[in-house]
Amino acid sequence: MSAAGPDVERDVLVAGAGLPGLAVAVALARAGLSVALVDRQALAVPEPEPETWDARVYAISPGSATFLRSIGAWQALPEERIAPVETMHIEGDRGAALRFDAYELAERALAWIVEERTLRAALVEQVHDSGVDVLAPAAFASLAWTTACGTLTLDDGRRVSGRLVVGADGLRSWVRRTAGIAAEPRPYGQTAVVANFECERPHDGVARQWFRADGGVLAWLPLPGARISIVWSAPEAQAFTLASLDPDALSEQVARAGGRALGKLTCITPPAAFPLRFLRLPAVVAHRLALVGDAAHGVHPLAGQGVNLGFGDAQALAAVEAARGGVGDPGAPILLERYARRRAAPVAAMQAVADGLARLFGSSAPGLATLRNLGLTAVSNLPTLRQALAQPALR
Repeated sequence: MSAAGPDVERDVLVAGAGLPGLAVAVALARAGLSVALVDRQALAVPEPEPETWDARVYAISPGSATFLRSIGAWQALPEERIAPVETMHIEGDRGAALRFDAYELAERALAWIVEERTLRAALVEQVHDSGVDVLAPAAFASLAWTTACGTLTLDDGRRVSGRLVVGADGLRSWVRRTAGIAAEPRPYGQTAVVANFECERPHDGVARQWFRADGGVLAWLPLPGARISIVWSAPEAQAFTLASLDPDALSEQVARAGGRALGKLTCITPPAAFPLRFLRLPAVVAHRLALVGDAAHGVHPLAGQGVNLGFGDAQALAAVEAARGGVGDPGAPILLERYARRRAAPVAAMQAVADGLARLFGSSAPGLATLRNLGLTAVSNLPTLRQALAQPALR
């Protein structure tokens, strides 16, 4: 923990140390602002465990990788813990197929699969290297606003003030609620089950995704070596059953659901489950407040873009602050409006695609199954349209 007195006053107060919160703290510090980062949990660097794999992984887009490199985190990742996605195969619930290829899109990879703990360790290192003041663990007690700043009072009586407050405390953000931005996440009625597996056959850098007839989505993501990580977004009752299976039974279910595309699977991490929710806000900024990451938006994981949207928020906010010119106040309304405008279109577009696909393939309306599979086939047959659809996810 960086040294900080009983009362801390900084240019920026970042509340929440998830991956987007860590990234925005570093980016803002590197933009020349003094930053305090506060979180309820200790900001510990996970110990490396070369023989194990984290069940929670992220598909980091080329655009996010470029941003993470600019703040020093990407180059700190161990190469042997990252797997490129070179090709993606998508199948509809009636046999339609769609394929994206990195070579066709002139990219080194469509995405890189990185473990949560590995990425967190790299970002925590950058937080300390960039001079961010860390107050953690620290429970939030109250948040008060004046004309000049926002002040967070902790349960031990310490106070932390920032001329700009960044809410990065997740989907059910306490900061957002305290600031009066009212919105309740909407349940999808699905839960994502995640786990990792050893494979009988190599994955060759191919990610696979199946839209299932029951409305669920199964994704297989390549890990280093002959391993994959899966995200199975399933109706809640089915997800509960999957998460309760013993390793052999889960391995068989996942292999069978994926048509045994990689032969026999062997479960190497206990499954974890995460309820899925959609969140769209009336505003992502307020008086001296900017929201980033899941505090600002919630999206279905079928597009693999949740954390990338959060890194996009961090990059945009830091870019606005770095280019503020003669505007000396980092919480000035003109800067917050610039940030909100910059993020409005990309977030709305990604939410529309992910939510639209989740609803489209989750519907059992007569005739819709045929139409949605015809749509996948049509996109597959039009390379220009395929490339246009891929660009927002890549960037």
